[in-house]
Amino acid sequence: MKVTVTTRHIKDPRISDKIKAYALKKTKRIERYAGSEKDPSELRFILSSEKFRDKAEITLSSGNIKATSSVESNDMYAAIDDVVDTIVKQLKKQNEKQTKEKRRIGAKSKEGIAEFLDSEKNELENLTIHKLPQKPMSIEEASLQLKVSDANFVAFRNSENDMMNVIYISRRGQKILIEP
Repeated sequence: MKVTVTTRHIKDPRISDKIKAYALKKTKRIERYAGSEKDPSELRFILSSEKFRDKAEITLSSGNIKATSSVESNDMYAAIDDVVDTIVKQLKKQNEKQTKEKRRIGAKSKEGIAEFLDSEKNELENLTIHKLPQKPMSIEEASLQLKVSDANFVAFRNSENDMMNVIYISRRGQKILIEP
């Protein structure tokens, strides 16, 4: 996170340096909520003093997050604390919005799964069932059955090994036998 601290109208450089150090110390609190590791971000402090009023302003831009805050006080340290608190509140609020949106999308996807399962149940209710013949067939009998029927395949129990087999006609017109 790129941090810029600007002081205005503060005459004593020692006080200016102390205030800048304090502001930099407070940026760690903001970095927790800004998510600066994902997006390049910039944080600007503008600290100014006029007679008995001390003013602290913060501008934060981090990816799609933009936040600003300004506070006037009699004490510069209190102004910095207040402005950091308001920025943190704004960032928390934006993060909560994002998580709520993600949860809402997750709930919609769960509803979509439930609708899909309901449609599957409806398709199973409309399912027609064809029973296989009880007696086992030889491969030749199944081939003849395939010729006689208008289906593309015949499932049968093989009389030689008493296993379930399928014979079908491929796209090229060849008969293919599937054995387990």
